[in-house]
Amino acid sequence: MTGFVSSDPLDNLTNPYQRPPCIAANRLPTTNDQQPPMTLWQNGPGGLIYLSKGAGIWNQVGSSASDVNTLTGDDSVAVSPSSNNIDLNGTTNQITTTSGVNSIIWSIPSTFVAPGSIEATTTLAAGTDLSVTGNATIGGTLGVTGTATFGTIDLTTLVLSGDLSVGGSSTFAATAITGTTTINTSGAAVTTIGTGGTGALNLGNATGNTAVTGSLTASAGLVATTGGVTATAGGLTVTAGGAGITGTTNINTTGASVTSINTGGTGALHLGNATGNTAVTGSLTTTTTLTATSGAITATNGNLVLGTAGNKQIYSSVATTTAGGANSAGSVALVGGTATVATTAVTANSLIRLTCQALGTVIVPSALCVSALTASTNFTILASDATDTSTIFWEIVN
Repeated sequence: MTGFVSSDPLDNLTNPYQRPPCIAANRLPTTNDQQPPMTLWQNGPGGLIYLSKGAGIWNQVGSSASDVNTLTGDDSVAVSPSSNNIDLNGTTNQITTTSGVNSIIWSIPSTFVAPGSIEATTTLAAGTDLSVTGNATIGGTLGVTGTATFGTIDLTTLVLSGDLSVGGSSTFAATAITGTTTINTSGAAVTTIGTGGTGALNLGNATGNTAVTGSLTASAGLVATTGGVTATAGGLTVTAGGAGITGTTNINTTGASVTSINTGGTGALHLGNATGNTAVTGSLTTTTTLTATSGAITATNGNLVLGTAGNKQIYSSVATTTAGGANSAGSVALVGGTATVATTAVTANSLIRLTCQALGTVIVPSALCVSALTASTNFTILASDATDTSTIFWEIVN
């Protein structure tokens, strides 16, 4: 090299500035490789050559036309080297840089997280799954040739020319379906419409009838607003809930078929209305008890018949003292041949039966009579023997 020539013929062997040594290694020099100034380093045979400035500082040797002093990014800010090196770093989950032979390899990681929006000017293809955790806006046409799985779909307009298959749940706002619509026409799967909602479910059309194949079950009530509920060849069965029928209602008015109402149930059967009478054509037979809660059982043109041995007339409440309350029957013990029974059941026209139940101080039953009566208040029993203390059964017939 010029500037380092000496008269000593061996000077080129001992002076490193006259003939600097060259280190051959299959790697780039680092700051840890501290060599005297003017030491050369070659990165393998045919590789790059670096010149030491001392203190671990190395500069690549090359023509001035190809020297790189700075690197500039998209932000137009020039980056100068530090210790003759500029780091080319990637961004986590976005860009990865890997050192190769005389190269830096830029790649996208297996899990790519875009810091902003991704726009494809032609086609966006996903080799396996395309997962969108936020919102996805499609300005053109979405074509799906395979299977598409959605957690939630919010659509303003959905136009389908083929089939729509939904394996899970779908939630729609106001949805209009025009044309022949077929839902679950084959197989044994259950079709559920409106069971979990609180709004009304409207079925039918403006001009024709609504045909139900199989049985129709209403868990709450079945209401026919302006028409009737007609069972052409079967019966009308209400398993749970009520059937509200308003208007003139005819049930089995012709023919010899048997009409059964509540025969297999355990709840009460209510017949009648608020303002009128309930007329029964023919005889009325009860297998257990016929009870009139707040009214009378009246046989207008018939009798009260106890037609079987063992039938009896039963009072569920009878008086046992002179305080009869509202009872129409009871028993009372005479005192000095008399007793006054207080009961509101007695009227001015009441007929009162008197029967000796147990003899008191007399050996022969006395003659008995009602000696006094005050409507809604009391009546007096009088025995022919003034010493009689017998127990007397009384019964008011109004």
